[in-house]
Amino acid sequence: MAIKRKQLGAASDDPIYLANRAIREAEGALKAKDEVGFRQAAEKGWLAVAASADVTADRMSWPSSKGHEGRRKTLANLERKARLRRGTLVGTYEAARTTLHGECFHEAKCSAEGVLGILDDIKVMTTETYEAIEKAKRRRK
Repeated sequence: MAIKRKQLGAASDDPIYLANRAIREAEGALKAKDEVGFRQAAEKGWLAVAASADVTADRMSWPSSKGHEGRRKTLANLERKARLRRGTLVGTYEAARTTLHGECFHEAKCSAEGVLGILDDIKVMTTETYEAIEKAKRRRK
């Protein structure tokens, strides 16, 4: 199912937009050998994942999913409701939290290959999240 632009919020809150922007910025930072820019791009990838959980809570009319554990639980709940394979969304969330947000952004331990791989996974995950929301909503009816 294609995600229509009007379904999404402001670009700064749109997980798909954030994921694409993170990839572009990471690739640009690598080319320019800009370590700080690369770390900031990694953090944007993390923000895309966090925004996916926030969008899920909002669209499903669930309580706000702030904080690491709350967001992880929101995505796990969506996996159950949409009957996705366990870990489909949560696995990417955890990889982004530990690698992008923790190791790369906060600890400055970035592997270009690892970060770019997770950013690609996030791009897929953000689209899958919207599709899972629609699937879960249909199952409620």
